Amino acid sequence: MIRPPRQRWLLVLVAILLLTNIATLSIYWIKKPNHDGGPGREPGNREKRMGQFMVDQMKFDATQEASYWKLRDSMITIQRPVMDSIRDAKKSFFDLLNQPDATDSALIARSNQIADLQKKLDLVTFRHFQNVRALCRPDQLQKFDTVIKEIVNRMTNFRRLSKGDSTGSR
Repeated sequence: MIRPPRQRWLLVLVAILLLTNIATLSIYWIKKPNHDGGPGREPGNREKRMGQFMVDQMKFDATQEASYWKLRDSMITIQRPVMDSIRDAKKSFFDLLNQPDATDSALIARSNQIADLQKKLDLVTFRHFQNVRALCRPDQLQKFDTVIKEIVNRMTNFRRLSKGDSTGSR
């Protein structure tokens, strides 16, 4: 049989462990990054990181880097309104769900509008990368081609819920 003082010691130890766990979880929840626009998530931060990724990978000299940032800023200036238009067009498209009498022609018209805007965005992006490639010295071109493949892969790698379809089955 266990003596009462030893049981008290075990109770104190369990209480300490419980309080430590609660404190650890509280710190984790308080310090958890905010994915809704908190610090580090302000608009443009992703573009800056992607731009810096290109500069770092290509090892641009000072002149190339200055030219690159000008190209990137002008590309973003063109891209933002197009992306906003795509967002609005998609909202308009899915607003048709609220209309039980939505016709196929209305669906096709709105989806074509989205496709046209997406085409415009892709062309702006393509031209930007063409201009960036033109900044490269001959010794940087092979590295550029490798980096662009990685960037395009990131741009087109949509997250999947599972390896099967959306229901999780294969």
